[in-house]
Amino acid sequence: MKVTEGFPLFHQQQPSGWQCLREVRVYDNPHVSVDRVEMLTPNRRDQAVPWLVVKRKAAVAIAPVTASGDWVLIEQERIPVQQSCLEFPAGQIDCPVSEITCEIAAATALRELQEETGYGLAPGGTLESLGWFLPSQGFTDEHVYLFKAEPVCVVSRPEPDGSEHISPARQVSSKELRRMIAAHEITNALTLALYARLAAKGEI
Repeated sequence: MKVTEGFPLFHQQQPSGWQCLREVRVYDNPHVSVDRVEMLTPNRRDQAVPWLVVKRKAAVAIAPVTASGDWVLIEQERIPVQQSCLEFPAGQIDCPVSEITCEIAAATALRELQEETGYGLAPGGTLESLGWFLPSQGFTDEHVYLFKAEPVCVVSRPEPDGSEHISPARQVSSKELRRMIAAHEITNALTLALYARLAAKGEI
């Protein structure tokens, strides 16, 4: 097994011009918190901008591909939108953002892949970093690390979290994946982001 080493980690940049004048926690639980902030920005120096910022753990998303070139998807019930969504497997990193390392992100990706799909890297397989993306930067600081796992094979039974309902994994070709995205059958940000990053790199 080979894992990409030394890939860039997300960090909130603090260039000249960004200054938080006030930050008040208005809601907090183990999964999400909400802060009311007043911020001076590089182009708004005269008056602080009020904003609500939702803070979440960082996450990983994995594009698994089999030796035959098929992509592995899951269908997961998503309560906030009351839909069952076709997705690449994903999950949160269970440590503070400041403590995340490349090794922690990669280990989380491999664990989530196996828990949600029952798939793992085949002998000689590679977990490739595809960077990170911001799923909804207008209201949350959440960021998601993207990976491609190749080749994958079934290694166990799926063991999703008790709060999740995930249908058995399914394999689709690159052509079918493109069709599903074009037909609006796949609509979630992490799967679209992975597809876009793979396409931009010429890997799909």
